[in-house]
Amino acid sequence: MAQGRRLCRRCERPLTTCYCELITPQTSSWPLRLVQHAAERAHPRGTARIAQLSLAGLSTHEVADDEPFHPAESDALDWVDAVLIYPTDHPAEQSRDIEELKGRAPRPIVFVDGTWRKSKAIVLGSPLLRSLPRYSFQATSAPRYRVRKAKRPDFYSTLEAIVAVLNTLEETDTYSQLLEVMDAMVESELAFRAAGNQPTPER
Repeated sequence: MAQGRRLCRRCERPLTTCYCELITPQTSSWPLRLVQHAAERAHPRGTARIAQLSLAGLSTHEVADDEPFHPAESDALDWVDAVLIYPTDHPAEQSRDIEELKGRAPRPIVFVDGTWRKSKAIVLGSPLLRSLPRYSFQATSAPRYRVRKAKRPDFYSTLEAIVAVLNTLEETDTYSQLLEVMDAMVESELAFRAAGNQPTPER
């Protein structure tokens, strides 16, 4: 196998675009739960991997198509008093502003990682996720993730959502460092395409 095609075992990117040296471990006071569609786990341009490598205390729960998500019985306590971060595009669906949780005792925060269609199916197919209080966040800047199409121009990548929520709740800018890793990944991908190469295929 050619050197440029070999993958880093940690970030799962090609060795020529590995971003592991940019990873800075951080610990959030808020427990993080990531419900991830199985197709995202090895997606070459997924952003959740950066969060998984950077944030201690983030637990990932993989779910496949047509498989209603529900945590294992042994993990039930990890979901007590959890809230869901997920956008709504329907007037009948209510979501609160994450600002309401500032200054309160930390509780599990749930993010869903997948394409818009797949993440929506995960939420709708899970009685647990549908039952969670739904929160949104006010972004302070435009989306920076430019290598995958979003349903709407104001939709953010999983990593951008995690960073925005943590920065808001902890009243800090510390977690923005994770976006610098994402920026490096995006720039390397765009440079790869500008050189006339096809995007790295999804695995």
